[in-house]
Amino acid sequence: MKRVSRVLSIALALVVLGVSWTGVAASVSSRYVGIEVEVFRSWGLFGLGTWEALDARFVSMDIARLEAADQANLADVVGGCQSGAWEDRGSCSALSTVQYVFERHYALEPVLGALYRVTLTNRTTGLLGLVLAIDGLNTNGSAEVGGTARDKKWILLPGQTVRIAGWQVSSDEALQFRFATPSQAHSALDVLRGSLRVYVYLADPRGDAAKGTAAGAVVDQPTVLIPFASVTSQPVDIVDLRYARASVSLGILCEETGGTGIRISTVVAGTIAELRGLRTGDVITYVNGIPINTCSDLAAYLATRRPGDRVVLKVHRADTVILLTLELEE
Repeated sequence: MKRVSRVLSIALALVVLGVSWTGVAASVSSRYVGIEVEVFRSWGLFGLGTWEALDARFVSMDIARLEAADQANLADVVGGCQSGAWEDRGSCSALSTVQYVFERHYALEPVLGALYRVTLTNRTTGLLGLVLAIDGLNTNGSAEVGGTARDKKWILLPGQTVRIAGWQVSSDEALQFRFATPSQAHSALDVLRGSLRVYVYLADPRGDAAKGTAAGAVVDQPTVLIPFASVTSQPVDIVDLRYARASVSLGILCEETGGTGIRISTVVAGTIAELRGLRTGDVITYVNGIPINTCSDLAAYLATRRPGDRVVLKVHRADTVILLTLELEE
């Protein structure tokens, strides 16, 4: 049987910030993997702050049968596991109940402009191959993800936890994750922006698929390699977390002045409004040259726009008039 994805990299010095051998409390968990997305809350002093887990809200789940070729290969492997032909009992245990592909969909609320990281935990007793795709790009190399076993994976040992904080673009260089507006996204794949996906592959216990060098402390060499062969050509589990908002927003709450313009009553933390310097009490009179005199006027105009569109606001603050350009966020 042909093997794919035999040698794949893990534990790269600049993106994997920590490795432990105990599980973590994950906001999302399947039979195979635990996933937690954490955002960095800055204190504003000397770059200090804390990491805070984001809640994931369950939306829906899809279930499908494995493809025929994968079913046949899996049946052969499980038969060998039952007869004792394969020595890797941990991988055999993970394969024993695989019949369907599960795809779970969740929603996250991003914090615009904030750094974030993703924690992955292997919940099985065998090797696990994980593809972490953000905005459609593979975090292990930045290539577009195809959704097959050929995609480059992060390989986790049984019970292992890794924290991935950026796209690994070379053996010693990474790009830090940051929640961004569409025009600032690392990915050029417009349709997939605002998505975080984890594709799960189980190891083939035959031959040398489960042998290799384990991941220990990061030393001078930045990359540790583990031979890995997936028992299926397609993932056996997919976890999809959407962090794009459903509609465009300026990130403000408004109140009517009873005359010209609308007054900002609240600037929502972490939104484009806060990043561009809008303040509570500012009065907006025009958006892209269109008069705005009620909150309904603003809502009606924003309903005609798309994420990534730029708008020019005419803002009155004390005795000053400001023209401010913002990119509409999702």
